[in-house]
Amino acid sequence: SLESDNTLDPQHVSFHKRVMKTYVIGDIHGCLTSLKTVLENTPITAQDRLIFVGDYIDRGPDSKGVIDYLLKVQQEYSCEFLMGNHEEKFLLSRVYDFEIKEWYGFWDAQATMDSYGTDDIEQIPESHWEFLRKLCLFIEDERFIYVHATLEPDVELQRQQSHTLIHQKLKDPQPHCSGKIVICGHTAQKNHLPLDKGHTLCIDTDAGRDGWVTCLCTNTGTYWQANEQAEYRQGVISSLSREHNQCETVSNET
Repeated sequence: SLESDNTLDPQHVSFHKRVMKTYVIGDIHGCLTSLKTVLENTPITAQDRLIFVGDYIDRGPDSKGVIDYLLKVQQEYSCEFLMGNHEEKFLLSRVYDFEIKEWYGFWDAQATMDSYGTDDIEQIPESHWEFLRKLCLFIEDERFIYVHATLEPDVELQRQQSHTLIHQKLKDPQPHCSGKIVICGHTAQKNHLPLDKGHTLCIDTDAGRDGWVTCLCTNTGTYWQANEQAEYRQGVISSLSREHNQCETVSNET
C-alpha cells in the first residue's frame, strides 16, 4: 500500500535480488583473441564469479598476453584459477633442466617463450610466476567440483592425487561419490563442443589447435565460444539447462 508520504510500505514490496552467476572458462592455450572475444560477448557482471580450469599457456600465439589479461580480469571480477598440466610443467621447467628439455620437446614451449620475446626463462616477469604459484588444484561449491583434468570417482576430493587432478585424461567418466557435477578441461573435444555426461562436463574445446575457447554459465547451462578468427557462437548444455528449467518451474509455483 502507498503511505501518505508516497513511499512504499516495505511489508508489501517484493525486492528482486540478482543471483550471482558462475562462469567457467575452459582451456585457453595462448589464444588471447579467443579469450577476449568470448568474455566480451558473455553477459558477465561485477557480481558474478569466474572460474578458469587451467592450461593458459603453450600452443597458441600469445601465452604472455593471456596471463597479462587474466591479471587484469581478476582486478575487475571475482576470479579463481585452477592449475593445468601446462602451468605445472612451466613452473617445474624453471627449477629442473630435464623438465625444460621435456617442455620444449613435447609441450609447445617455443610458442610460449616466443610470446615473451626471450629464450631465457628467468626473463619471465615475476608477476607471472606469482600468478602461477597461486593456482589451485580444485574448487568445490554446493553443486559442482571444478578441476583441470578429472577425478577418481570413488575417492573423496581431499584424497585425490595431484596427477589425477592435473594430468589424467577423461576416458570413461563415472559419477563422483560426492554426488556433485564435475566440470573439467584437459581432454580436448575434437568436435569443438562441450562434452555433456550429466555428471561430468568437459569444456576443453581444443583451443590452440584451431578450436574454440568455451565459457559456461553453470546456472543456466548456456555456453559461449570464440576462436582466433574472433568468430563467436553460443549453445546450451542440455543437462544443466533441464535442471535450470526445473528449478525455475518450482520457483514460479512457490
